[in-house]
Amino acid sequence: MTIIVNTLQQEAIHTIRKLIIDGDLKLGERVNEVEVANLLNVSRGPIRESLRILSQEGLVTYVPRKGMFVTPLEKSDIQEIYDIRFYLEKNAVELGFHNVSSKMVKKLEEIISRMEEASKNNRKDLLVELDYEFHKQIIALSGYKRLKDSWDSYTALIDLIFAEVFRLSSEKVEDIPHTHRMLADALKLGKKDHFIAELKDHYAKGKEKLLSAWDSRID
Repeated sequence: MTIIVNTLQQEAIHTIRKLIIDGDLKLGERVNEVEVANLLNVSRGPIRESLRILSQEGLVTYVPRKGMFVTPLEKSDIQEIYDIRFYLEKNAVELGFHNVSSKMVKKLEEIISRMEEASKNNRKDLLVELDYEFHKQIIALSGYKRLKDSWDSYTALIDLIFAEVFRLSSEKVEDIPHTHRMLADALKLGKKDHFIAELKDHYAKGKEKLLSAWDSRID
């Protein structure tokens, strides 16, 4: 089912997602419709509809008689999502490594350049969007729509994980372009097994750093 989203709703969705990623709205925290409406200088109608859409995505959760809350994240969620995302991308690489081209590598390098600019400006929300764009190129190698759909279904949870990454400072914004450049460099070598090993290391290190910060966090 296609959801039609108007301009006001798009702006509201972007604003709420940015508030979450930047840590202004924390995991498990109630989303105040009035405050978001005042921030955008709009009525509560578009905000309410935007929250309904975000609820369908899984970024926020409705609690009866209490309202919308940023979806809470557990340690088990982090472990599962990192592992699932890696295996989906690994499968995409194994199915479609023959589709790697200089055009694709150039696209990845362009994304990394934009990541570097976003990190200089501390644009966390943009870094999350660019991470999605980068890894979408890898998933697209297989040409399998259902594989991409499966990967896309975890987008909201990835947003929540990035929110925790930044909140717990398990990864600095300037590290993100660097770790993705390592992937691009590995892809340029044209060796499938080497790239898969680098991809596995990419996810394993990210997961390890976040879980370590999670265990030592002070709420």
